[in-house]
Amino acid sequence: MALAQTACPSGVAPGSPQCGPSPGGEDGSARLTGEWIKTWGAIARASSGDVGSSTGRFSESDAEAGALERCAGLGNSDCKVVFTYKNQCVAVVQGPDGTGVGKIVSGATVSAAKKEALRRCKEASGSECTVIGTDCSKPYFREY
Repeated sequence: MALAQTACPSGVAPGSPQCGPSPGGEDGSARLTGEWIKTWGAIARASSGDVGSSTGRFSESDAEAGALERCAGLGNSDCKVVFTYKNQCVAVVQGPDGTGVGKIVSGATVSAAKKEALRRCKEASGSECTVIGTDCSKPYFREY
């Protein structure tokens, strides 16, 4: 008795309308069509409190350079990289006095990063803090 096999794209369950019959002689394994490239993000800060960020960069050094450039573009000459992250989201919160950056935290999602940053800021300051920025360094799919 011969059994028909189903060819499905990666991540699609057999039986889905996206699936079709396997061509004869194939072992049923999916062919790779590309790869996910993880990206970097960075945040730079100046003594004035200005913040520059970059995301979606292919190297840590490129992310840092982008953040420094954006910070300097705000008229600052003393920008320093204060945070880098790879393939994650980041949240920047400020303390209750409304000045400066209270905490910078990365996480798997924007929601997770915000929640943890707000918790840490409140723990350090004793008061509620405010989210002033979020971003994610999303992976990039490069086709073969």
